Amino acid sequence: MRKSFGSLEVLKGVNLTVDYGKVCCILGPSGSGKSTFLRCMNHLEKIDGGLLRVGGSLVGYREHDGKLYEMRQKEVARQRADIGMVFQGFHLFPHMTVLENIIEAPIGIRKMRKAEAVALAMDLLAKVGLTEKAQAYPATLSGGQQQRVAIARALAMKPKLMLFDEPTSALDPELVGEVLTVMRDLAREGMTMVVVTHEMGFARDVGDRVVFMDGGVVVEEGTPDEVFNHTREQRTRAFLGKVS
Repeated sequence: MRKSFGSLEVLKGVNLTVDYGKVCCILGPSGSGKSTFLRCMNHLEKIDGGLLRVGGSLVGYREHDGKLYEMRQKEVARQRADIGMVFQGFHLFPHMTVLENIIEAPIGIRKMRKAEAVALAMDLLAKVGLTEKAQAYPATLSGGQQQRVAIARALAMKPKLMLFDEPTSALDPELVGEVLTVMRDLAREGMTMVVVTHEMGFARDVGDRVVFMDGGVVVEEGTPDEVFNHTREQRTRAFLGKVS
């Protein structure tokens, strides 16, 4: 995959395969292309070269007679429903309650009946430990609680893939654990996840694959043991020496 912003090439040919039901953790310094790569995975950013498939289907494009054609926005939106994404910021609708935030997309995009959507939302709130906050507004919640609601909202679409873009980086240190706990539970349940993170402990313990990116390329990848304990590349070693 390749992606440029003007004359700046941010992704310089990234190749990556994530197996179904596995957790891939992407590490790397700021400016290495991690977040851009994640945003390309659900076509929030258009790629300039290469192909991206989720579950065997091209993302953002369709193929006809050997040529690629970009999908219309409505088609992309339907496709994006299968790819949940949780950002650094929480992006909850401030004028809606927690429950309303979660049921909005299942009703509007999945055409789920309201009663079914509410039941699903309450199940997900129980999963993230926030049943009692169903009628609360985002402004009344802590950062950790808002991020857990954001995860529940993404899960309400029943995605095939979950993307996490440094989901704990905007949180106070004491709130990080509650979000990581939810993510660990998802991993145990077999959710396919791609996680951009600076949480080395999470990557070691939960990741099936660990990828180190720098300068718009994958410098090194392998199991957590291979990347953390038997590092091959000096650039990876220097990065881990600063953050581990």
